[in-house]
This record gives sequence, structure tokens and C-alpha cells, in this order.
Amino acid sequence: MLLTSGGAGAQDKPVERLDHAVARGGNLAQLEPLRLAIDQRLLLAQGVARAKWNARAQVEDLPREAQVIRAAVEQGAALGLPASWIEAVFRAQIEASKTVQRELFAQWRAQQVDRFADAPDLAKTVRPELDRLTAQILRSMLDNQSVLRDPARTSGVARALGALEARTLSPAAAEQALAPFQSQQ
Repeated sequence: MLLTSGGAGAQDKPVERLDHAVARGGNLAQLEPLRLAIDQRLLLAQGVARAKWNARAQVEDLPREAQVIRAAVEQGAALGLPASWIEAVFRAQIEASKTVQRELFAQWRAQQVDRFADAPDLAKTVRPELDRLTAQILRSMLDNQSVLRDPARTSGVARALGALEARTLSPAAAEQALAPFQSQQ
């Protein structure tokens, strides 16, 4: 299934790139859980796109997006994270996901794809996984707050987070997902 994406070999590549980034930019290996969560969240966009394609739904769902951001801000506020930072991070994750979905929709229209037999159920499969990843992203933001928000570490953070498997899916979406960590909020 596309949601789990990749075998052991696919997972080894980003770790190798992270090791290289750490060697160049200081020890930022503690950012690996954050990198993995962002990557996994972005890779889930493929399944979301398949489900929406089958349902003939629009990529953009503003009420759902607002609900996701509101829930993330509430969870993050309980951890003591700044609401504006959480909102920026999750808005970027949502925009990145929509970029992947739009790119896939365009591809599928061109290929005249009808339906997908392996499309996941958004409510039963995808959303619980997104909720798990939201908690992981927030926990990683909390654990690494001083590094992530230190202007002197921005380039090292960008290198440590940049090795996304999802970059092969959509380089533009990967950049969108990482943007809040590449500039200071």
C-alpha cells in the first residue's frame, strides 16, 4: 500500500543523508523524529489523494483544514508551544499535502484514471495516522524548540530535515513542508 511507503532500503537513504548532514552541520541527529514525522505525513498525501479522487472530492477542504490546525494549536498550547509557530508549521504541512494531491490529480486526469481499488478510508485509516504524526511533530518541536528557533542553527536544521523521501514525490511540497523550519517565526 502506498501509505506505508518503502521498504528497508527506502528508509536507509534518508538516514544516510542525515548522517552526511550531521557531519557537515553539527550534531542535529535529535531532529530525526521530526524529519521522519514530516516525511511520513507528506507521504500520506498519496493515499489522501486516492481517496479524494475516488470520492470525486476537491483537494481543498477549508473546514477540515481549520479543524486540523485548531486541534494542533490546542495540543501544542498544552505543551507550552507558541500558537503562531504551531499554526505556521501545520498550515505548511497542509499546503504541502495539497500540492502533492493537486500534482497527482493533474497526472491522473492526463492519464484518464477512473478509480483506485487500493484507496484508503480517510476516517478509519488516514486520519488516525495523521493524528499520531501531529503528536509526534508537536513533541519533536517541544523537545527541539531551542535548536529549531535559533537563527544561528537555521542552515543546519534545514540540512538535517531536508532528507525527505517525499522529495521524490514532489520537491515543491517538500520545500513547503520544511519552510517553517527554515525561517524564524
